[in-house]
Amino acid sequence: MADGLTAKIRASISKLIDSGAHLDAYKTTEIIAKKLGLSQRMINYTHIEIRNTLNEFGFKSAPYPERVLFLPHCLKNSEKCRAKYTDEGLQCMDCGACQVPELKKIAKELGYKAVFITPGGSMVEKLIEKHRPKAVLGLCCYEEANLAFDKLKGKNIAPQAVLLLRDGCRDTLANIEEVKEKMQMADKKIFEANSANIE
Repeated sequence: MADGLTAKIRASISKLIDSGAHLDAYKTTEIIAKKLGLSQRMINYTHIEIRNTLNEFGFKSAPYPERVLFLPHCLKNSEKCRAKYTDEGLQCMDCGACQVPELKKIAKELGYKAVFITPGGSMVEKLIEKHRPKAVLGLCCYEEANLAFDKLKGKNIAPQAVLLLRDGCRDTLANIEEVKEKMQMADKKIFEANSANIE
């Protein structure tokens, strides 16, 4: 079977499954996790990882220059940050007071299309509409992650999410290695073919 056809089949299955299967998966995960005495945070983590897995093929197939990284504005150091907001989010000044500059640097080195630091929600939607990436990676809280997965259904954009280590809408914290690992994910054969097509 031709590689192009198998890739299309796998991508279609991923989209179809995520259109509703994650809800049943969440219920199942919750039942099992509660029996094992896992925390709500671990239940949420498991649910997001299920949704990540369902969308992983499309993300891994997208070349880095067709990917966008979204960071939450709550990742900034609320006392030291002097960055200003524009219609494309917080414009980081790379002062080093938080984790944003390090994550921006990794994305730039990989060749990501853009990095946006936003409050989430409607701004993310507008930026996706404007820049039209093929894949997006968001560092966010559980609620924002699920909302993003739902809003991207049917848009031919492959999402991935990494949950914050510490959330709470202010001075949050990321697992840099986990974000980096997600950023680098690629299905080598298809990724290389797709990358060659954009050169």
